[in-house]
Formats: sequence, C-alpha cells, structure tokens
Amino acid sequence: MRSPVKKVGGGVLWRGGVVLLAGAALLLAVSSQAGEPEGMVLIPAGEFLLGSPEGRGRKDEHPQHQVYLDAYWIDRYEVTGGDFERYLLENPKQHPTVTGWHGRQARPGMERKPVIGLTWKRCRNYCLWRGKRLPTEAEWERAAAGTHHRTYPWGEALPDAGRAQFNHCCFINKGDILREVGSLEPGKTPEGVYEMSGNIAEWVFDWYDARYYQTSPDKNPKGPPKGKYHVIRGGAWNSLPDYMRVSHRYGQNDGQDFYGIGCRCAQSHNSRK
Repeated sequence: MRSPVKKVGGGVLWRGGVVLLAGAALLLAVSSQAGEPEGMVLIPAGEFLLGSPEGRGRKDEHPQHQVYLDAYWIDRYEVTGGDFERYLLENPKQHPTVTGWHGRQARPGMERKPVIGLTWKRCRNYCLWRGKRLPTEAEWERAAAGTHHRTYPWGEALPDAGRAQFNHCCFINKGDILREVGSLEPGKTPEGVYEMSGNIAEWVFDWYDARYYQTSPDKNPKGPPKGKYHVIRGGAWNSLPDYMRVSHRYGQNDGQDFYGIGCRCAQSHNSRK
C-alpha cells in the first residue's frame, strides 16, 4: 500500500516525501516557453469534414458535411486514476468509480491508466474542476481525424494491438486489461493525441441524435438542445474494430457508470487570452 496523500497547505499535496501538484490552478500550469496548458494539444481554427461519405459508415454518420471550428485545446491523454485521485482529495463528497481503487486512492498500477466507469455528469464536473470542459462531438472528431479526415486516429492502417487496445473479452479485471495512457505510440494522432480509439470510450458534450448531421450548423456545432442520451466516441477495450473509426458515434445512458467509458477534457483557445 502506498503512503497516504496529505495536504500540506497552499493547495500542495504530499506523499512519502514527494510533492504532487493539486488544485485547479496548479493543474492548469502553463509552459513557460510555449504558453500552452500542460498536457494539452492545440487544434487550430479551420474547416474539416465531419461524418462519413456516402457508402461508408453508419446512417447516423451521414451526411458528411463541412464544419468550421474555432481553435481549442484538447487533453493529450484520457483522464487517469491519478488525475481522479487528486479530484477526490479536493472534493470529499465525491466517491471513487466502479473499480480500480484502494479506498480513495488509485490502486497501484492504475495511476497512469484511464479511470474506469465515469458517468457523463462526473466527466463534466471533473473537467469543470480543472477549469476546462468536455469537448464537443465535432471537436473530438476533428482532433481524431485531422483536416484530411483519417479513417483512424493514426491514419488508414487497420487497427491492431500496437495501435489500440480493443476487441478483448470479457472482464476488465479491476483495470488490468487497460493500457497506460501514452503507451500506444503508433496509435497517436500526428498532432500527438493518444488513445482516441480503444482503451476506453469517451463521453463528449453533445446530446445524441441519429439525424443531427442533417440539420447541424456549419460553425462550432454543439449538438441538439436536448436528448435522451449523450454521445460516446472512440470505442473501448472490449469494442469491435468498427468502433475504432473516428466517425463512429453512438449514444448511451449517461447516468450509467459503464466499465469502458471515461473522458478527456478540452478548453477553448480564447479562454487562455
């Protein structure tokens, strides 16, 4: 068992003689050289094609259409057990997720693996605590697909074990089935965003509507005003290969703490000015 984490003042955490970052202000530390938020990748403003062309993909991915997005930042990695442990420490009324914990501490080996079983609301609240937000569905796909609309985050090569953790059955084994964030180097996007396909699926901001692409705005779409489910993107450790495509979208009960769903956060570029 690891040494307990303690607060030592000023929003700083301490464990066994090692100082850890804590608090929204410290977690939003900015690089002194580039001015970019720590652990995030800038996606520049511009247009890209959202969805799949006719003859490819599923009906809810049609019609493929051009969308303009303002510049934004997106997390390089999915939210990890270590990330959520710090959130729990500063939010004592919150509770750990479905598995992967010793009390309120991430189980050894889970600190760098995606946190398992986050509902949509808990993902939203975690991102807000970080001073961020959930990415929109369009922002998620732009980060995964690029401006040339890659089929997969890494390009056109079919998914394999070196690029994505997927197609595994049938038990998560307290998180042992997952890979550490950043460990699947061949599966990252050219811009340096990791595990956008496989490992865990990710909640995004939008409500799900199978027909939304028929009426969605062409600038900064944020999904329909209401719905029954929120959108999930990216596929998980137990997903079939088709879920690895960047255009694959589906909705799910956002009040459920599924074993294969988590998130990553985003931030509007103009919020840093």
